[in-house]
Amino acid sequence: MAQIKRMAIFTAAIFLVIAAALVNAAQLYFMAAILLVLPIVSYLVGLLALRDLEFEREIPASGWAGERATFRLCVQSKSRLPRHSIQARDILPEWLEQDEEETPFINVAPNTVTRVDYKVHLLKRGFYTIDSMVVTFQDPLGLFFYNKQFKVRSEIMVYPVPEDIRDIILSGAERYGSRELPIAATRGSGLDPDGVRQYIPGDPLRRMHWKSTARTGKLNVIEFEEAKAVNVVIVLDLHQGTNIGKGKDTTLEYLVRMAASLAQNAIRQGASVRLITGDDSDPADFAGRGSEHLFAILASLARAEATDPHPLSSRLIERVGVLLPGTSVVVLTAEADSQLPGAISCITSSGAQTMLFFADPRSFLPGHSHPSERAYNEFMEGLYSAQAIPVVLKKQEESRLIAEHIDYVVSAT
Repeated sequence: MAQIKRMAIFTAAIFLVIAAALVNAAQLYFMAAILLVLPIVSYLVGLLALRDLEFEREIPASGWAGERATFRLCVQSKSRLPRHSIQARDILPEWLEQDEEETPFINVAPNTVTRVDYKVHLLKRGFYTIDSMVVTFQDPLGLFFYNKQFKVRSEIMVYPVPEDIRDIILSGAERYGSRELPIAATRGSGLDPDGVRQYIPGDPLRRMHWKSTARTGKLNVIEFEEAKAVNVVIVLDLHQGTNIGKGKDTTLEYLVRMAASLAQNAIRQGASVRLITGDDSDPADFAGRGSEHLFAILASLARAEATDPHPLSSRLIERVGVLLPGTSVVVLTAEADSQLPGAISCITSSGAQTMLFFADPRSFLPGHSHPSERAYNEFMEGLYSAQAIPVVLKKQEESRLIAEHIDYVVSAT
């Protein structure tokens, strides 16, 4: 459209010059000159269009993978003149995708703040930084378009979505006498009273402490001495080179979602949960309970990347440290490291129940041959020798989490 406008002005000026020559009318030359000067004047005025305008972006601090978040563009005008046909577009990182191909044009009134909302699809968990936006504007006649980049920094945490552990299919679990993951047991299920605590959904009503409930106005239950394991340590292997697959269907993404699901399930049962992802200090690396600690774990999982230079087997015992009696340890890895069962045996020998989730890389990338069938079987046999419970995750349709218990292993010859 701008091209057509420019051609129309130029053509009209030529016709005026021809007409002036034919009829010898000097005023037509003057009109042609005005037409030719108009685009230049409009161009110069357009260059001043962004003066006295400030651009900001308002976004939520966090969101969930797969959902759509509302981003808001704010344009503050300190000018006494209106500004028309301004368009701003965020330069979004990978895995953040704007629903609409283009944001609408904005007309900014004098001395006001104009806000425009648009939706962004949060495709994948992670911690994202948005550094800048591109502002497109026009001259008054709509003959020229200008693009200018502004530095506007915003950050958003996209949490992995925990799944209900009951929705995760477990095959081969009958050998354990249950179809549930044997990690976190319920809190306060012994016989000796151990105090009063706030009610957690799922607590039996027979444990209700009505006196303190009436006094405080909040539901409270009698807590009994812990008779089962209530301490869960989740260890996520982030050894570099172990993230196999493409996009959202990678070994690491499956393990992160499983870790989030296990943590949510354990915390809902009142267990103390600790997440270990590396050597660096992290709030999730300290045992804790409740929703606040769950979000600390989810934040750590959102940032998780396979960049650790050390194999998990060389750091596992040091990172786990001294375990309390009755602790359950869950290891999540995509590497069939022959040294890992030995490290796990040191943990199980201390009385800790250990479970290992193995994301089989061969199912995530066609043609990937590691581990070999022989190495895979030896790895599983080593886990059984270490008294660990092995569970396998494979790539599934619609990215479903399906955990498969390994009942037996046949050695390769």
